[in-house]
Amino acid sequence: MMTPEVREKLIDRVQRNPYVKHLQIEFTTVEEGLVEARMPLFEEQRQYSGVIHGGVLAAFADTVAGFVTYTLTPADKDVLTAELKTSFLRATWGKELTAKGYIIKPGRNVHFSECEIYCEGKLVCKASGTFSVVPKQV
Repeated sequence: MMTPEVREKLIDRVQRNPYVKHLQIEFTTVEEGLVEARMPLFEEQRQYSGVIHGGVLAAFADTVAGFVTYTLTPADKDVLTAELKTSFLRATWGKELTAKGYIIKPGRNVHFSECEIYCEGKLVCKASGTFSVVPKQV
């Protein structure tokens, strides 16, 4: 069970992550097995036709799907992405993304989670990931 103390440690850890800071991801919900986040979009993230580049969506999905696994991972362990499948469902044109990440199957050595990304209320991307539970990284 996630205590308020564990929740605060998880939020602190993710807020100190340089890549999360770079993407300006803000986690709005952090619960056991569920996280929600938002991320602003910028002109530099657009590809040739003006839509948001798929790599931006994949990075957001990996961050959210990966972070939710920490809500069910022992404090002495880390999580690394082993596989990420990303389906782009529609072109993304807006100014902000929102996402929901949830655990499908936690395990001792491997977690499986999913992430849904929305833009202006429309589902634009769905991702599923396999995450390896490993000894804590220094």
